[in-house]
Amino acid sequence: MPKQPDNRTVINQRLLWPTPMWFTTINEFKEHPTKVSFNEDIKNWILSKVESEKTTIKSNSGGWQSNLLNPNEEVKPLCNKIFEVVKNLNLNITQIHIPQVWANVNTRGHWNKIHQHGQYDISGTYYVKVPEDSGRIVFRDPRPGAIGSIYVNKHFDKGELLPITPREGDLMLWPAYLDHFVEPSNSDEERISISFDIRASSK
Repeated sequence: MPKQPDNRTVINQRLLWPTPMWFTTINEFKEHPTKVSFNEDIKNWILSKVESEKTTIKSNSGGWQSNLLNPNEEVKPLCNKIFEVVKNLNLNITQIHIPQVWANVNTRGHWNKIHQHGQYDISGTYYVKVPEDSGRIVFRDPRPGAIGSIYVNKHFDKGELLPITPREGDLMLWPAYLDHFVEPSNSDEERISISFDIRASSK
């Protein structure tokens, strides 16, 4: 008896342009019960700068943002860890340069406007201190056409905006072209982070 043809419709899916975001937790930098941690040291250093230096104004609405920091001074342990993480991404990166690194301090009502760092390759933030309800980081779909396709955007991509709640010790990295902002803080404690931009190469 001849085999009946299989008339089922097989639907395959291929993701064409997914946008990566990478993250890890640097546990050795978090507060330690028996020794002074990187986070404790850098937190106190940043707060001393808040007392002595005026804020720069970029994407921040309220709060305090430092001038550019030297990646070979106080933040060098973090910059070393960033390189260790970045060279293990699936991007064939063998060398990086960090042309910009700066500190951010937000308290109640402070936030960061939507922006991106598209002139660089990768952007990121390390979270030194994250009080509860101190503002999520929110990423926006980078595809202009997708934003206009309301049904597919809502039901497949779960909407135009993706909020993420960071934790102390988290290191997040994303393509520098990705729009992002920080929600207003509802905490009276300082939310402290260190942001940076990267130029990468595979030479």
